Amino acid sequence: MVQTPYVVGLCSRLAVALTLLVLCCRPAACQEPGKPDTARGGVDLPSLPSCPQVPANLGEPLVDAPEGLKRLDPASPVWIDKQRKIVVLLGSTCKAGYPLEFFATYPDRSYESVVSIYSRPSLVHAGLLALGAKPGKPVQWDPNFVPPSGTEVAIDVAWKDARGRRQTARAQEWIRDIKTKKPLAVNWVFAGSVFWEDKTTGSKSYLADRGDFITVLNLPTALLDVPLQSASALESRMFEGFVERIPPPGTPVTLILKPKL
Repeated sequence: MVQTPYVVGLCSRLAVALTLLVLCCRPAACQEPGKPDTARGGVDLPSLPSCPQVPANLGEPLVDAPEGLKRLDPASPVWIDKQRKIVVLLGSTCKAGYPLEFFATYPDRSYESVVSIYSRPSLVHAGLLALGAKPGKPVQWDPNFVPPSGTEVAIDVAWKDARGRRQTARAQEWIRDIKTKKPLAVNWVFAGSVFWEDKTTGSKSYLADRGDFITVLNLPTALLDVPLQSASALESRMFEGFVERIPPPGTPVTLILKPKL
C-alpha cells in the first residue's frame, strides 16, 4: 500500500499518542512523593502527585451528541470526539477569588486555579494529537522571553445551574485581568510541556503531569499556556477568577477543548 503524506502524518501522531498513553497509565505515573528533580529551569521539581481521585458527583459530559465521545482511559473522565474535533473532560469549580496560576489543575493546587481536574494532562495531550493538533514549544525565558507556541485551543465550559439547566461559557469569561477587570482576551496554545528522563533509572516523566495543565501564567512545563508574557511571581500575577461569573465551588463542570486546526 502506498503511504500518502496524510497517512504517514496520521500514523506518526497516533504513535506519539500511544506513547503518551503508555507513559501516563503505567504504575510509575503515580510514584510516591518526595523525590525532587531539576528539570524546571534548574529548580527542584516536586515529585509526581498521587493520581487524582474522581468524585462520584461529576455526572456525565454536558455535550451535544455524547454518543460520539470515545473515552481515552477507563479510570479518567476524558474523551475525544474525532468527528467534531474536540477533547472533553470533567472537573469541578474552585473558589478562584485570588491571583491565579492556572485555569485548570489538580485538586491539591485548587487554591490557585479556577477548575480542579481529575485526568492526567498527558491523556489530554494524546487526545489533541489524535485530533491533528500540533504541539509547539513552552515558554522560553533565557536569554530572552519567547512566548509559548502551538496549535491554538479554544476552551468552553458547561455546567448545570441551580435549576438543573445547562449553561455554557467561554473559559476566558471566568478569568479577568487584575488591573483592568476585563476578561482574558486570548485563547490558549498547545505548548506541549516536555519529557524529563531520570539519568539514574532511565524512567521518563511528562512534566505537565505534575499539575501544569492549563495555565494563565507562563510555565516551561505547561500543556496549554497563554501566548503572552504573564509572570509567575505572586506579586506580579496578572489574572484572577471572575468570581461573579463562576458557579459555586464544587460545581461539576465539563471542559470542551477545541483545537483550531
